[in-house]
Amino acid sequence: MAYLSDVNLRAVLVVLVARAGGSIEITNEELYGAMMPGGGHHERFLLAETESGIQLSIQPSQQEKAGSS
Repeated sequence: MAYLSDVNLRAVLVVLVARAGGSIEITNEELYGAMMPGGGHHERFLLAETESGIQLSIQPSQQEKAGSS
């Protein structure tokens, strides 16, 4: 599984938000940065199947790799 469909992504988000206590607060800058990553990256998620489910992580952006803020 290398790609999360919209339905699967929504399911993962429901579980993560529930685990976080029912709400997550992020800034507009963080949201837009995640939705529209620069540097030609279309998919920042790294998805791997495990024996009991999936492991979901995020590739650092070019800015994060460079250590800029």
